[in-house]
Amino acid sequence: MLIISLEHARKLGLVVLVAISTLSTLTNSAPITKRTPAETSIINANSASIDITPQAQAPQPALFDTFKTTRRALDDDQEEEDEFDPLEDEEEEGEREAGPIWVSKAKQPDTPPKSLPSDPFAHYTYEKPYTPAPGSLKPGQKARKTYVVGDVHGSLAGLNNFLKKVSFDAAQDEIIFAGDMVAKGPQSLEVIDKAIELKARCVRGNHDDKVLRWKSYLDSLNPRQKIALDLDSMMRPKVRSEDEDGPEYDAEAPEISPRAQKRSIPGDLVENSEHHEIAKKMTKAQYNYLVSCPLILTIPKELAARKIPIHVVHAGIDPSDKLSKQLPWVLVNVRNILKDGTPSRKKKKGESWAQQFNDFHSKRVKQGEPDFLMLYGHDAGRALNQKKWSIGLDTGCVYGRQLSTYIVETGEVKSFACPDLGLGDDED
Repeated sequence: MLIISLEHARKLGLVVLVAISTLSTLTNSAPITKRTPAETSIINANSASIDITPQAQAPQPALFDTFKTTRRALDDDQEEEDEFDPLEDEEEEGEREAGPIWVSKAKQPDTPPKSLPSDPFAHYTYEKPYTPAPGSLKPGQKARKTYVVGDVHGSLAGLNNFLKKVSFDAAQDEIIFAGDMVAKGPQSLEVIDKAIELKARCVRGNHDDKVLRWKSYLDSLNPRQKIALDLDSMMRPKVRSEDEDGPEYDAEAPEISPRAQKRSIPGDLVENSEHHEIAKKMTKAQYNYLVSCPLILTIPKELAARKIPIHVVHAGIDPSDKLSKQLPWVLVNVRNILKDGTPSRKKKKGESWAQQFNDFHSKRVKQGEPDFLMLYGHDAGRALNQKKWSIGLDTGCVYGRQLSTYIVETGEVKSFACPDLGLGDDED
């Protein structure tokens, strides 16, 4: 049983009261009616009672000022030795160790960070071999097809239209998603459910990665920390996934004490973002499916039309390194290679990684090095990008353009129209 002192209860009550005040203000509800002494709330804690008698209503400060005052009060208490902090981790028997609760000011890096993964919540698998599902290669069946599909981004309607157009046969055909099944579109979790239903394979995309890390982080918090995080989130504007790297996302962030800043949410995760919201609603089954997607999925040459291995990644690779030595950040973020050879997720400077890869790979194959084909998504700005040794399949389905696929057994590339969801256009 968790037993807290009188002082503990008073401070917890302070946080709860601020949360109630916040919700009341946001919903434009009527002020709380002044209670009579007989109606006064009683909080019992450790066999002691706190009588919270209402005072005469004073002019109410702005919501943001109320939050800052409360946070300062809690932070001041942190400086007193052996004082209770409702936002601090407790090492009590039966309670798991919890992670940090405050958002980092760090932005998504444009080039690879020095260490990867950047936090303990990444939980990725580097590479998996692709093997056909049992029963999909039965003698006498019509020719099976394996579809490698570009970014769906929560467009369930676009995915369903694709399945209909290709006459997808779940009994023998298979789908491999080239990452970013989630975010931007309105039905991210429904797309994951559809992938589970189809027993689809997948690789991790940059948006998938943020949702997974958010989910893992949230699951590490204890109940009090979740309340504190929700309270903090109320003070922040909603952030669309494509806006997370802009300078404005934290413009109205509450002031944070130096001590609280030390317990930052890791890396580039943005509080109250679309990824945060998806993670809060994600089920364990949906998480388990998405986290099982490796960074690289390798299709054996025996199944491929060109009789060379096919490596599926979300974003691309660093052409200067072997496939086995790629940085995880590169595999889910890269678009260009800068003049000094540094991979970058931006396209304003440097050259397409795919162009450099094809130039390098052509020379390597001539020198007797193993041949292979790269399939990827991530780069809707360059649309369907077909080269001899690489094919980019992100053709902006979520923006009302097309969903593209590479058919492994035939080598064909096909594209199908997606409905316009009214989301504008963005390439991140």
